[in-house]
Amino acid sequence: MSLDGEEIIARDRIEAAVKDGGLKPPDTADLPAKLQLAPALVARILGLLVRQKVLVKLDTLYFHHDVLQGLKNDVAGLKTGAAAATVDVAAFKDRYGMSRKYAIPLLEYLDRERITRRTGDVRVVL
Repeated sequence: MSLDGEEIIARDRIEAAVKDGGLKPPDTADLPAKLQLAPALVARILGLLVRQKVLVKLDTLYFHHDVLQGLKNDVAGLKTGAAAATVDVAAFKDRYGMSRKYAIPLLEYLDRERITRRTGDVRVVL
């Protein structure tokens, strides 16, 4: 897909807004107004960025790949030696300063990526 000048600018602005949001990216419904872009353009660019693996869609949220990689590295680093490290939703929310809206999709992502494994109410760092 070839982008024109306006679309390239929109792509860069959308990518920057999501990356700057870190683990609490902006709501996609608010992005068009926040960036003063047409909703259809935002939706098209978000889809393109997901196909290019720049962004990752988790439920209705879009996270930047680099931000998720940093999270994976950080959570994997919780495991020290042979001792099992665990994390629950409350501890995860506190550690990263986020609400449940962000914590649950991120924890499920970590499970799918085999960084953690859910065991009851906690997750074991693999």
